[in-house]
Amino acid sequence: MERAIIEETLKVYFTAFAEQDRRKRLVLLAQCLTKEAEIWGPQKVFKGYESISEKIEGFHARMPGARLVLASGINIFCNNARFAVAIVGANGSVIARGEAVNEFSEDGRIFRVLPFWEALPPVPASWPSHLVR
Repeated sequence: MERAIIEETLKVYFTAFAEQDRRKRLVLLAQCLTKEAEIWGPQKVFKGYESISEKIEGFHARMPGARLVLASGINIFCNNARFAVAIVGANGSVIARGEAVNEFSEDGRIFRVLPFWEALPPVPASWPSHLVR
């Protein structure tokens, strides 16, 4: 998939995440997500425009003035993009950092978002030493 398409789609996605007005947010989501798009959370999968819009509304309720922002360049492999994200508070400070892997449909819209907010754990102690660095 072309980088320019992914970047334009992600700009709309991050704009949708910042949008407070539900109607405007739904329009933006329809532009950047497929109808059956999913955002996988640790306890719930948000599927479709309404559910994803409600997720964003909850984000704004829990963190007034916060924004989801791009925090790195974008690594693209086929129709997947991986990049760092951050939640920036109203005062500009970084509240959280993570990574996301987004799967894109053939039409350039996002089909699936896999956010990773937790740091990777250490290698298990039981792992063979010759397979560890």
